[in-house]
Amino acid sequence: MARIRSAMTLALAVLYLVSAFWKSGALENLDIILAVVVLGLSLADVSGTSRIIGYSFFIVSSVLLFYYRAPLDVWEQGLQENLYLVVMFTLVPLLSIPIRHGGYFENLQAFFKRYVDSNSRFYLLVSLISAFVGVLVNMAVVPLVHQISQASHGSADKKLLSSSISRGFATCTIWAPTTAAIGLILKVTGASWPLFFPFGLLMGAIAGLVGYVMTLFEERVKDPAEVPEPPALGEHLNWRKVIELSAFGLVLIAVVAIISLLTGIQTVIVVALVSLLFPVLWLGIIGRLRLLAREFTGDYFNESLPRLKNEIVLFLGAGLLATSITYSHLGNYVPQFLKLIVGHNALMFAAVVSFGSLVLSAFGVHPIILVTVIGSTVQAAAYGISPTFMALILAMGWSMGITVSPSAGTVIAISGLAEESPLYVGLRWNGPYAVISSAVLLAVMFALRGLGVLSI
Repeated sequence: MARIRSAMTLALAVLYLVSAFWKSGALENLDIILAVVVLGLSLADVSGTSRIIGYSFFIVSSVLLFYYRAPLDVWEQGLQENLYLVVMFTLVPLLSIPIRHGGYFENLQAFFKRYVDSNSRFYLLVSLISAFVGVLVNMAVVPLVHQISQASHGSADKKLLSSSISRGFATCTIWAPTTAAIGLILKVTGASWPLFFPFGLLMGAIAGLVGYVMTLFEERVKDPAEVPEPPALGEHLNWRKVIELSAFGLVLIAVVAIISLLTGIQTVIVVALVSLLFPVLWLGIIGRLRLLAREFTGDYFNESLPRLKNEIVLFLGAGLLATSITYSHLGNYVPQFLKLIVGHNALMFAAVVSFGSLVLSAFGVHPIILVTVIGSTVQAAAYGISPTFMALILAMGWSMGITVSPSAGTVIAISGLAEESPLYVGLRWNGPYAVISSAVLLAVMFALRGLGVLSI
């Protein structure tokens, strides 16, 4: 069944991309049929907190749509609402093939052994690698960076390793177009990624700096660390491969930005297309194209695609929930409730959304729910802010929320590797960071707004 679901999911993604450029009623109907089949297979196999959240989405959505007697086309619209996220998540893991098999792992591990001689340096490097690799492979960043970091003595500190990976990945979810967060946020706010990108990148850099400063402070109050192990004799570091990986990553981001800006094609569609084509170009340039077919039919088809069941259920469920809230007009109460609490004050609105996201996340409510509800019901103009500013608020809430939420995929994955409870990893290890970062980011955003820089 897993292989059947993989084949159907891949077919759904390719057909979606074809129908995005070749408009056909028959193709759209086939897309819906495939989405329903893939969703059914995923619902039967989903597990953990994703099962609880996903089933809740569909139960609430179905009750609302049945109660308000929604026609069939509304149900179809709901299933299509976040289908682009499923497509993106299906194809983005292809980018991990050149990363895994391009000769980069060995050199990154050699870099750790040679230059990482303190916990603060370990945190800085791991968080930077997590942010960079997270742009390319999303959730796969956890096992990838965990494997790389084993070359350093710092990996023995479970809190240090866990917080550096989760916080590093969170910084890229504030701006990276390859992440589900930005794909959804741009859709619900109507913001343009090329306009959003420089501000999102700045917020990500500031969030990363906050984490590093906190680590420096924590290291000062600790007992003196043991002397790190010396580098292994004969350890070879090929700087060409390190630079090569950085160059390909930067080219990928630049290609997405340029195509989106020049063509007007939706950013997530560009990301999906680039994810499909870029590995071919990448492996061809470095002379390892033969690996592609083997890895495509191997780990990608048998490992990466079967793991998508949780994302499929969550994203399609969130899309149906947003549609049901809109159709039932229950979403009209959200702006009224916010107006009652904060009036038309933009700062109060941003604070309520940001810290509200943290509180809900701490109780296990995934940030996708808040983003879906707020983004689909609240107009940025009601608070005198631009769609770009609204997108930044939601992106910040999402990124900080996934560092503390026990239902977030990164926290769950990291807690498994650290052999600790998701609640412990999220709240105990990342809670203070999320609160401080949210406050700092809000202050910077409104300072820029006051200076007229963030008014677009």
